[in-house]
Amino acid sequence: MARKHAWDLALEDAIKSISIRPSLTGYISKGIALCGKGHVREARIAFDVASMFTKQDSTITHFLLLIKAIALFNADQHEEAMLLVKLAAACPNTDILECRVVKTYLHIELGTKALGNARHDEAADHFTTAVNASALSSIFIRQICEDLIVLFGWDLESLLLTAHQKRCQEFLSAGKLAEALEAHKYMMDAIDETAKASCLGWSNEFKEQCSALAAQDDRILGAEIPGQ
Repeated sequence: MARKHAWDLALEDAIKSISIRPSLTGYISKGIALCGKGHVREARIAFDVASMFTKQDSTITHFLLLIKAIALFNADQHEEAMLLVKLAAACPNTDILECRVVKTYLHIELGTKALGNARHDEAADHFTTAVNASALSSIFIRQICEDLIVLFGWDLESLLLTAHQKRCQEFLSAGKLAEALEAHKYMMDAIDETAKASCLGWSNEFKEQCSALAAQDDRILGAEIPGQ
């Protein structure tokens, strides 16, 4: 229900579940729904109560921190969310790969927000961080974060491809041709054959845009040099 962003119904379902039998899942669902409704303080309390049901299991505690981070991030608590991801990475016997995937997702979202406000350099920085945070194929990402996919409805199979493409595009939008071409080469070396096939049209169009920018730069350079 939360995946459809029907937060009122999701919260109602969570409260009903808790009233029948208090549980980790119930309080996690309540926290996610409260974040979706923008009730951040109440959501934090729900997640705190959820921590009482982890039975001091480090794996469960780690997963709860990541869920809390994502939910708070979606409620625009970006700094707190990033801090929680760092704390999750410091948990004993933690799954660092899972933290890297979450970090990748959060930076893609931050980059997208920066892009929407025409902050191209900031967007490129976030997309670069996202690319550097994860060197996994989409198949491994899906295997590692199956539960997060269920909870938040992520399209993780295209997560890395999205990060790479937006990084390339932001360098190009900022007029940084060398960085754009380097980012494209890095992308093609990093993604698998299935991803390459799926973005062939985009890749060809991107290279055409790079060629057009290079030709424009050559014309400008020729006009500035006497005798050209």
